[in-house]
Amino acid sequence: MAQEKIAARIFDSVVKRYDRFLKFATFGFIDRWQEVLVKQTPAGNFPVDVGTGTGEVVRKIHSIYPKSIPVGIDVAFNMLKKAKEKNKEKKNLFIRASAYNLPFKKKSIDSILSSLVFRHLDTDKATEEFSRVLKDGGYIGILDISKPSKFIYGSIYFFANKIFRPVGEKIFSKDEYDYFMESIENSMTPKQLEEFFKEKGYSKVFMEKRFLGMVVIAVFKKEADIKF
Repeated sequence: MAQEKIAARIFDSVVKRYDRFLKFATFGFIDRWQEVLVKQTPAGNFPVDVGTGTGEVVRKIHSIYPKSIPVGIDVAFNMLKKAKEKNKEKKNLFIRASAYNLPFKKKSIDSILSSLVFRHLDTDKATEEFSRVLKDGGYIGILDISKPSKFIYGSIYFFANKIFRPVGEKIFSKDEYDYFMESIENSMTPKQLEEFFKEKGYSKVFMEKRFLGMVVIAVFKKEADIKF
């Protein structure tokens, strides 16, 4: 998809600055949020981190579930290289692949995690593919920007577009920063996220709002009667 090519180009170009900016933009909370995501998502033997980026979620899976063999998926080659460097002492696998065409057999994966990725995707198409590869009773764990109340959302947008933009454009280009701003507009409220997965045949097992409701961490379980 064209959007994936744009994403690959952007993230490949910012790999050296990405972790630094992410910590700055989240006031250092990103590590704590990702730890909650991983702890609340039962990993199983083969958890898959979709949009693995620099491999931080994979690193935390190794720490929390040492017997699991995580797989990191991304469309950005340079990000995958960085992820592999970070996790080179552990048993894992990093693959350049699309969220819409995962290189796994039907019902072969125990869990899927995504950190700050889901809002970038065509959610219907991606979730259909997730459901194909997930085992019955498997889990999807999501950490992402949430669209809270109109007042708070307006504050997020103002904060990101006015306060962070001068700093962001020193790290990213204007077009790259605009890409992130557009993704904020595409985010769901926690209620919308829950309803979306319910319609897809999933039940909510965990949901928590962080950062004044601007971030949501949610885990959904695949029901056994989803057919693909």
